[in-house]
Amino acid sequence: MRIIGLTGQTGSGKSYVSSILAENGAYIIDADEIAHDIILKGKGAYNELIEYFGDEIKGEDGEICRKTLGNIVFSCGGEKLDFLNRCTHKYIYDEMEKEIKKAESINCHIAVIDAPLLIEGNFMNLCGEVWVVFASPEKRAERIMKRDSITYKQALDRMSRQKKWEEYKKFADVVIDNSGDNGNLKEQVYNALKAGKNNAV
Repeated sequence: MRIIGLTGQTGSGKSYVSSILAENGAYIIDADEIAHDIILKGKGAYNELIEYFGDEIKGEDGEICRKTLGNIVFSCGGEKLDFLNRCTHKYIYDEMEKEIKKAESINCHIAVIDAPLLIEGNFMNLCGEVWVVFASPEKRAERIMKRDSITYKQALDRMSRQKKWEEYKKFADVVIDNSGDNGNLKEQVYNALKAGKNNAV
């Protein structure tokens, strides 16, 4: 089975590329969905996070409030962010392995690991190739503002917290340039799928 790791900076349009791949029969493994699931009460990361951050990250229902946790981590950074990543990434990795086996069991030809932190989480180790979605900083800021209903300054702040494009590019087997229109983007995805299929023969 062909396993593609899909990543990119925030606002690059990675989710849209993922949807195009899904339309072409790919089995999508969404790292964000997995990350939401593993911190639920009774799941692997829940107790570890409560023990480290304390009850202040709990909501009224006893579940971890992701917004509160995010505010703590991104305001403090450093050790707290490192712990959050160490704690959650190991559980995400395990769930991804299960999803890959599930895709194989239903005879999928392509599985896509859609992960913003594909590189940081070492999820690349599960992939046969890495696709990185690119968009100009201006385009990204515009999309983030629209998506999250935030100001330009807030969008730039979020963008500044990520690795530079050059870091992503170093790991890319395929670069998908999402600076143009949707037609051009789809053509790039189709061509990359064909090229990979031909190389695999």
